[in-house]
Amino acid sequence: MPDLQTPENQTRRAERLVVEGVRRWMAGYATNDASCWEMAWDLYAAELGKERARRPVSELSCYARALKTHGTRSLCLFPYDCPKLCQDECLVMAFVAAAQQQNTAAQESIAQALFHPEGRNDALFAATEFASALGECGLMLATVDPDSLTLEMCPLRKMGLPIRH
Repeated sequence: MPDLQTPENQTRRAERLVVEGVRRWMAGYATNDASCWEMAWDLYAAELGKERARRPVSELSCYARALKTHGTRSLCLFPYDCPKLCQDECLVMAFVAAAQQQNTAAQESIAQALFHPEGRNDALFAATEFASALGECGLMLATVDPDSLTLEMCPLRKMGLPIRH
């Protein structure tokens, strides 16, 4: 897993869009504030153009819904625009990357860490559609090595640090 405390982790466009999109979408769920979802749209539209952003944002919303509905726990997420990544954000991004690369070993490992068994197929479908939409825009996520992923609870939560959910 990459060093979670360095800003360089989000310099790649595809990874940054996945993490920032999920952060903003989940913030909308947490606050019941639709402006968070609008900020996600604005980010994608600015990066991809309005026409190209439509499908990825639609699939982002389905993926975020799967994370919320089928997740085994509330995710640790940094506030949007934070240059750092926590472990949960790496897993959320890696699940989409594994779907894009059709890496079933990584998909299964991450799915076990993030999702209830009865929701894993829905979550995988949502991640696969999101990954496909990103790929259609030329956004390819970095290769996932399942052996490098730390799958236990986010260390920030274990330390009792205040994390925005």
